[in-house]
Amino acid sequence: MITKKISPRYILGISDSHLSTACLLRDGEVIGCMSEERFTREKNQSAYPRQSIDYLLAQAKVSPADISAVALAGHEAMEPGWFERMRGDERYIDEYLGIKKTGAIKRKVRRVGKKLHLSTETKGKSLKPNDKRFGAIVDHLKIPKKKIHIIEHHTAHAAAAYYGSPFALDYTKRVAILTNDASGDGLCATWNTGGPEGIERIAASPSSAGSLGSFYSLITLYLGMRQLEHEYKVMGLAPYAPDYGKERSYAVLKRMIAFERTDPPKFKWKVRKDRFRFMMENLARHRFDWVAGAAQDLLEEILLDWVQEGIRVAGESRVAVSGGVFMNVKANQKVAVLDEVEEIFILPSCGDESNAIGAAYWLHAEGNGSGKGDRCVPLSGLYLGRDILEADVAAAMDQLGVKERHVVRRFDDIEAEVARLLSKGEVVARVKGREEFGARALGNRSILANPSDFRTVAHINKMIKSRDFWMPFAPSILCERADDYIENPKGLKSPYMMITFDSTPLGREDLAAACHPYDGTLRPQLVERSYNPDYYRLIGEFESLTGIGGVLNTSYNLHGEPIVSSPGDAIQTFENSGLIHLALGQHLISKKSAAVF
Repeated sequence: MITKKISPRYILGISDSHLSTACLLRDGEVIGCMSEERFTREKNQSAYPRQSIDYLLAQAKVSPADISAVALAGHEAMEPGWFERMRGDERYIDEYLGIKKTGAIKRKVRRVGKKLHLSTETKGKSLKPNDKRFGAIVDHLKIPKKKIHIIEHHTAHAAAAYYGSPFALDYTKRVAILTNDASGDGLCATWNTGGPEGIERIAASPSSAGSLGSFYSLITLYLGMRQLEHEYKVMGLAPYAPDYGKERSYAVLKRMIAFERTDPPKFKWKVRKDRFRFMMENLARHRFDWVAGAAQDLLEEILLDWVQEGIRVAGESRVAVSGGVFMNVKANQKVAVLDEVEEIFILPSCGDESNAIGAAYWLHAEGNGSGKGDRCVPLSGLYLGRDILEADVAAAMDQLGVKERHVVRRFDDIEAEVARLLSKGEVVARVKGREEFGARALGNRSILANPSDFRTVAHINKMIKSRDFWMPFAPSILCERADDYIENPKGLKSPYMMITFDSTPLGREDLAAACHPYDGTLRPQLVERSYNPDYYRLIGEFESLTGIGGVLNTSYNLHGEPIVSSPGDAIQTFENSGLIHLALGQHLISKKSAAVF
């Protein structure tokens, strides 16, 4: 009997707004995902992700004609120059953050089946109209417009969290799905459930009244940092605040924002309209660390209250979360230990970049309108981007004349050599295999070091990172050694560096340079062999030499630039920094000044 071969179903997910990203789904499995910044080398690039799409299709050997559908995340998308405007146009920043009245944006809400869709009209120029967005896709891929489907912003967040989680393996058990960010398609937060019938929205909060995410961005701006980019610096600074000062600032900030609930279940954030002026008038003579500490405490307090209420309303103790607010790893630690939470999945890199994944997932699983579509394959390792091939490494070294300026050696077992160098106190950049999707370097585009010597922090910052003095590094730990280094009574998984844990005494000793220097917390990548066998073996080799079951891991990039992607990026960053060693594929490139060979 001859059976007909069934062609794979490919869905292309696109997020063309802040940190634009493309995702390729094959029969419900994410086989590739890249952000445009990795190609343009402009951090947080906001544009149609043309180069990312081209690379993903070529890598998968898929032509545009093979694409079954395109899932476009969000009814709103910012113009390519929007992010630069947000960083440099003070008048526009004031308007965006509510310091002045914003331009008129009319929104209509309509229901299609059980899903909430939102259509947008705008009189301003900050948003791209959908005909322009559709036109870019049609012109690029030469596909009919009818193949393009818009997935509402928070629906995409919810779908990425649910279908990307291990919970989706068993559709018969229900899950609480919570999304929370600054704003998207007119909303800033939602409560949902996921189960056999798909994702059902319970309640949502409009962003027009303010949001928890925009509150924290406003604090970032007030402290003289870049909003929508440097919020993590506020989080890192917060533990340094003394209680007496933090309490003073908290008393002020507490009057700015509150979470309100009603019965039947609805919620909204109550935010002062004059919040920036209020801060300027009432936080005078408040030290910067007091404000950061108070803002973090208030965010955690409100987020915990909101999560607990969302779980109560959903009636489920297994929780999946997404949205930019959940990039706050310190708050995630507080959420994860709530008594109401039995299990939790925090979507990795859960800002708007992940909506390319969520849009594709939702269209695959629920796009037929019945809520009973095809199964999705949960995320595992995030090594979804550009691959490092030996031929590409050789070509880049020849083109850039690497052998003329540096010492280059090839090792069959490059992992053992890198582990040896780390055990001698050397710092090594590692670029191998497929790059990681998202904000975290997970070993394949990383700078590695011995984590036991705190002097490593200043050394790395002087060589390349130029990080603010208060910011901690993070460790990659063999998953079998987790109990030695972190307090984790619930046995939570942490493969993506999306949550902090309190450290054990041995953790503070062995991983001193990868702990937060003030509160001793760790933001670990628990490395599983199945996710990344080569990186797992490298750490194992380091353990055999030192007895330490982890390494310091920070992203390989110059300060303010995206994480490196190609062999050329890796070499140029190496040469523009104080790094001594670069492990590129199977090659070790060392500057001639290197003391250890």
